[in-house]
Amino acid sequence: MNINSVTFKQFNLVNTNFSKPDKISEMIQDFCDSFILPDSTVNYSRFNEKLAFQIASAKNESTAHILNMLSKTDNEKNVTAGLYLLNRIIDAGAQNTDKFYPIIARFNNSDSANIQTMLSGIYRKTKVPDAFGALVTMYLKNVQKPNSKYFEPNEEICGAILEYLNHDKETCRNFLESIKSAGAIESYQSSKINN
Repeated sequence: MNINSVTFKQFNLVNTNFSKPDKISEMIQDFCDSFILPDSTVNYSRFNEKLAFQIASAKNESTAHILNMLSKTDNEKNVTAGLYLLNRIIDAGAQNTDKFYPIIARFNNSDSANIQTMLSGIYRKTKVPDAFGALVTMYLKNVQKPNSKYFEPNEEICGAILEYLNHDKETCRNFLESIKSAGAIESYQSSKINN
């Protein structure tokens, strides 16, 4: 069966437009399937760079599909791959990136070093105010109970925290006051004196 273009009310409808969303979803699924998390042989994720570039180049068209996938999965590999793609889309210049937060915030309490690292990269670029507390919580959890044997997620988490503090002086003052009021500074200073 051959489908041709139809002109209706001055709009030219071509059947190829209807398959584009499916193509983007397929590309995202292919990317997730080929994504390899860090392991004992390498301390970084491996993936299809060409496919990542194609997906990120579609920017706003890809965003909805990635966010949809992230809203439905708890699989560490797929979440890490999806967050990586969002990070690349931000780099490509997507608009309204602060709108990602309500969907990706559900991973803020994850114990996965891979997910924490990807979230930190996104938060570092978007600087959504609500994410600051999540970053500090991730950092403190990792200090108390390290969760990765392949790399140090706190490097990225602390980089994001520093970016927030550098970006917003009021947040910095409030953060330092909260640490001071919690006795953390005095405890740190006394431990240095005793050693």
